[in-house]
Amino acid sequence: MEDADVVIHTAYVQADPDMIVRSTRNVAQAAARAGARLIHLSTDLVFDGERGAPYREEDEARPVSAYGQAKLEAEGLVDGLVVRTSLLYGKAEPGPQERLALDPGATFYEDEIRCPTRVDELASALLELTAMELKGVLHVAGPEALSRLEFARRLGAVDPRGEPAPPGRARNVALDSSRAASLLAAGLTGTG
Repeated sequence: MEDADVVIHTAYVQADPDMIVRSTRNVAQAAARAGARLIHLSTDLVFDGERGAPYREEDEARPVSAYGQAKLEAEGLVDGLVVRTSLLYGKAEPGPQERLALDPGATFYEDEIRCPTRVDELASALLELTAMELKGVLHVAGPEALSRLEFARRLGAVDPRGEPAPPGRARNVALDSSRAASLLAAGLTGTG
């Protein structure tokens, strides 16, 4: 990492919240030692979904899950740019969202709202952000707020089962990405 100008930390381990914090601390310290700027990926799940979306960068984060809490704690370790995003999809081979949508036994929450984000468009945005001297928080997510049920339909689910989300899950955590849209040439197109 000695020759790095910018480090993009995209690690994702939802099942191990402690690992999220430890890995972010390690990456942040290594980037600082190398004199590199840090761009850290975070999540819309730092919000509780109860205030009324879309959430802006300056809105108070109040996670309801251990994962969201760990991501918020990790954000606090970053002296650089925190990029909050949402459900990633669109890999060359089916990713987790696509596999879930095609699972005939899956149930999808009709009242959990997110802003699905194409992984290739997010990657382009992150590369573009490496040339900018931004610090703080920036929301970079797809432009469309969809329920998990509607998202599954758009990913090809045939007659998906929908139900209300159980207690303890963030409801509407749609992100306002208008600031990113004004800064980035690479656009985010949504699910179409």
